[in-house]
Amino acid sequence: MISIETPLARRKRIPLTPLIDVIFILIMFFLLSSTFGVWRPMEVALGGGAPAGGAEAHSNASVPAVLIVVKSVSGEDLSAVTVNGNALPLAGLAQELNRLAEAGARDAVLLPDKGTDFQQVVRILDEARTSKLTSVRLHLD
Repeated sequence: MISIETPLARRKRIPLTPLIDVIFILIMFFLLSSTFGVWRPMEVALGGGAPAGGAEAHSNASVPAVLIVVKSVSGEDLSAVTVNGNALPLAGLAQELNRLAEAGARDAVLLPDKGTDFQQVVRILDEARTSKLTSVRLHLD
């Protein structure tokens, strides 16, 4: 009788290249779909219009006590910030606004120069939002 031996099956190795490709695609998907920054809405009242009731409706309560002026510095990415005529660094803006809020100020108006970078205006609005003032209006010319 003839005996035919069946060959032993060799272990097949699992190819790792497709597995690595799938893992790489998953990592890229989660990196691109996740957010690392804190996104939050910023409420800004755009000033510039007259009050609805005319001169009678315009009282001392609607007049802002704080005027923030931002002027762009030529040739640099920085801006000069003045609060009620006093020049301040951006880091000290919230402290000055808190001091003015404790003195009775409630509202502020931000007047950016025409050449001011929008990111600088947002930074200043964000700093003003952390202060004790109730509202900050952005007045654009």
